[in-house]
Amino acid sequence: MNLRKTAPWSIPDHATCQVQMKSGYRQIKYTWRHAGWCYEARWHERTPTAQLITYPSWRLDRVRPGKGYGPDATPRLAETWAGNHWLPVSRIRYAAACYHHGSATPTDIALLKATHPAAIENHFPGNKASDSKHRM
Repeated sequence: MNLRKTAPWSIPDHATCQVQMKSGYRQIKYTWRHAGWCYEARWHERTPTAQLITYPSWRLDRVRPGKGYGPDATPRLAETWAGNHWLPVSRIRYAAACYHHGSATPTDIALLKATHPAAIENHFPGNKASDSKHRM
């Protein structure tokens, strides 16, 4: 099975694939560049200590490198795909920290789940999930 086809968004054919064995689970990472952004899509098995995301899941992040000097200085941007829009990675990390400290709101929990969608099982014309994929 081609794992990239189970992602809830498009992963280009030219993306680099890396298989990693972590502590107790397997992770597959795809990386590519597009329009000044560095994208990273990760799939991983359930992590052994997971309490909220208890299923194999995906995550999509992107980074636009900054430039720290000169008249065209720009900050580094790091974002995560959450449901149907991009959010700063710092917001996702804050929600995760709140969850781990037992102070997460229902919004924080929904946000964490939105950033870790499950794999799409069926790819065929008319499948709502695959028809509504986010395209880069």
